[in-house]
Amino acid sequence: MKWKILADSGSCIRHEEKITDEIGFQVVPLLINIGTELFIDDDLSKVPDLMDSMEHSKLGSSTACPSPDTYASAFMGADNVICFTISGALSGSFNSAQLAKNLVLESHPEKNIQIIDTLSAGTEMDILVDKTIELIQAGKSFDDVVTEVENYHQSTGLVFMLESVDNLVKNGRLNRIVGGMIGLLNIRLIGVRSDVGQIEVVHKSKGEKRAHNSIVDVLTEANFNNGRIDISHCLNESGALKLKEVILKSFPQATINIRPTSGLCSYYAQRGGLMVGYETV
Repeated sequence: MKWKILADSGSCIRHEEKITDEIGFQVVPLLINIGTELFIDDDLSKVPDLMDSMEHSKLGSSTACPSPDTYASAFMGADNVICFTISGALSGSFNSAQLAKNLVLESHPEKNIQIIDTLSAGTEMDILVDKTIELIQAGKSFDDVVTEVENYHQSTGLVFMLESVDNLVKNGRLNRIVGGMIGLLNIRLIGVRSDVGQIEVVHKSKGEKRAHNSIVDVLTEANFNNGRIDISHCLNESGALKLKEVILKSFPQATINIRPTSGLCSYYAQRGGLMVGYETV
């Protein structure tokens, strides 16, 4: 195999292992600990059980990134490797992949390996993966693919909606009183990923309709212009479809894809959450 694209499970996209005879794709799973339970984020069918455990557990939770050995093993079997990781501000996945790259190149200096910190998660990662596949299939060289996808990354973004913040409260990341008020008042938090890969809350919208309109406002402010949008949902397909309708009213020529969130994205977004990746080119 000539090319291999990897993404940690901060992405939601799930391709078959072999895209073509020359291009492979692999998801490298993170680990999620809920109390004493361990979830390996390698199967979307585990998400309902993961949500149930999170919602019923009184204990804290945590995530763990793939080990350098896990990444090193995944880097084998191709001449050209491009790996996308969840934001380094949220996880050690990027650093682990970099360590693995150094280890592999010591024994296989002929390989081309690029690790890209997406500064994001979920559907923005998905868009970057698909763009990379498109560039490879266009016959680009390794260096050109890396340069073009990194330039493209400057024109992508992520906005998300949270219906629940219980997990943030349990882990001490949000005041319990504030978290309780959000639930009682039917408030949705609208956030974006910052330029350095951190989470920033930009709106607090009461009710689903206002939250969807706030997402459209974010897209408008980002100069979205009828390009590609990927919506992922945590057990909320109906909400994703409603959001799609709202977006299409403002951007009727947009191309919109919908898919479920991965385990890791479900961990952050929680039940009902929506993640919207977009391009502005």
